[in-house]
Amino acid sequence: MAFFWNFTRSLARMLVGIAALVCAASIPAHFASVNSRTMTAAGTGTQTPQSLARLYLDGVKLSAASLVADSAGGDANLEEKIESLYKKRPLWAVSGGDEPFFEAFYSTLEKSSPRKAAPECVYALLSTQDNRGRLLNFLRQSNSAIVDRILKLRSMNSTLLPPVFTSAGAPLDAAILTTALLAQTGDLNQKFLREFNSTAEQAKGDSAKQEELERFFVAVLALSKDCDWTLLRSVMPNFSSPQQAYDFARTYTGVSQKCGAGAARAKRAMLAGLLMIQDPALCVRYLSGGGEEEILDFSRAYCNGEGALRFLLDRNQPIKKRPFWRTEPADRLISPMESRFAPACAKYPDAMLALKVALAVLGGYFLARGFFRLFEVRRDTPAWFSPLALARGLLEGAVVATAFFLLVEPEAFAIKINSEPPPELKFSFVEKLAKTIGEETMKLETDTATLAAVGMFLVIQALVYVFCLIRLASIKRLNAPAQLKLKLLENEENLFDLGLYIGLGGTVISLVLLTIGVVTASLMAAYTSTLFGILFTAFVKIVHVRRYKRKLLMEAQ
Repeated sequence: MAFFWNFTRSLARMLVGIAALVCAASIPAHFASVNSRTMTAAGTGTQTPQSLARLYLDGVKLSAASLVADSAGGDANLEEKIESLYKKRPLWAVSGGDEPFFEAFYSTLEKSSPRKAAPECVYALLSTQDNRGRLLNFLRQSNSAIVDRILKLRSMNSTLLPPVFTSAGAPLDAAILTTALLAQTGDLNQKFLREFNSTAEQAKGDSAKQEELERFFVAVLALSKDCDWTLLRSVMPNFSSPQQAYDFARTYTGVSQKCGAGAARAKRAMLAGLLMIQDPALCVRYLSGGGEEEILDFSRAYCNGEGALRFLLDRNQPIKKRPFWRTEPADRLISPMESRFAPACAKYPDAMLALKVALAVLGGYFLARGFFRLFEVRRDTPAWFSPLALARGLLEGAVVATAFFLLVEPEAFAIKINSEPPPELKFSFVEKLAKTIGEETMKLETDTATLAAVGMFLVIQALVYVFCLIRLASIKRLNAPAQLKLKLLENEENLFDLGLYIGLGGTVISLVLLTIGVVTASLMAAYTSTLFGILFTAFVKIVHVRRYKRKLLMEAQ
């Protein structure tokens, strides 16, 4: 009867543990990735690409509306309206929308050389000296002191770009004129203008500030090569400093270079995302050093709305791929629970992740304790709530939880290699624009795989240590003479060396797995297994066993 009761109770513990682990697996919060359900929940009720496109359409920013809609899969009705407006106002097709200042400048070009109304990027329009001269004359009529100050930069003796007064000065001239026109139309925000003016003033005697100024003009060139006037006007107000504009343009160009055939779509997706969240720093942080996978995740989040994109960029993690264990039966069990937890995970991601860890440890505790007590009727501790029993159970739970997360989130334990941001911007019309900002190296951080392996070895050794203390405590509780207890201690000698055996075994197994490439942790993790084994075994035998043996020897005498 006692065996049946113990077996039933242990089985119930295991079932409770499994239920807690299933519940933990159903919480869509992760260490190193973003769950698609959580991301979708974060986007619920926020601005969508369709609503943003309609706002731009209402503001007659047609190219921006088209970009926003196209990056989310397109909108046939919106495109029809845009084409209809282009037919009514052909000049809007060139500028990208209703742009009085641009039309006033463009009309001066049509008088001397009539053009067919078609989409035209800003740099292509200013690539000829005649067009730049006409824009310069147009801007000189402005009463704006800011515009005048920007135009005076044309006399700057630049180092990154050929000076304006040289035969190769077209790129810098086009960038300065474009910036002046943006200032004239009021498309540079106040914070940016303060930073720009300060940098321009300091550039007269500070080569570093002059280089920062020139880098901004390089950024303007990078964007004006792909944007018509309306789109450029929509993008530029989002920058709060020249350096921020350069960082964005640098990432914008670098990501497109890594996407190969999808470069054009990658660029459009990045611009559309910027127009939606209006935070270039978040875009740069997520996409800098990234490639096609990052831009695909970026686009996927963008399609789910502003909240989804901001959530992804705030977390700065990739979207989680479907794990191998998510078979159809598992999906039927977990998906409904994931959908229920997703809104809470979107609102409180860190708290829900902590809850997931707690459930995993608790589930591991019940599963391990139930399994080990399944066929063992007699308890080896005074009570389940004794300090040693609880310590052992929690350590067992931690081991099971580690194995659980290795299964459900293996990417959290993978080695992480961060590449430096994209190299300096380069253009086909300039042989060498800039000095190299830094070598394009691969920077290896202390990876989570190594930390996880070290942590697991530590927990295992702590578990063995607690187990040894429990065995020692059970001998102490025996109502027997000292001589018998000494013989029992001698019998347990190999058990007290268990930590050393496990440590050596862990090192050997780790080295084998590292050699064949199964795991990606560093050698440090392998050798820490032996180190922990030596330390814990020494502590057990010197501090606990030796002291108790001395006491028994004195009692025996």
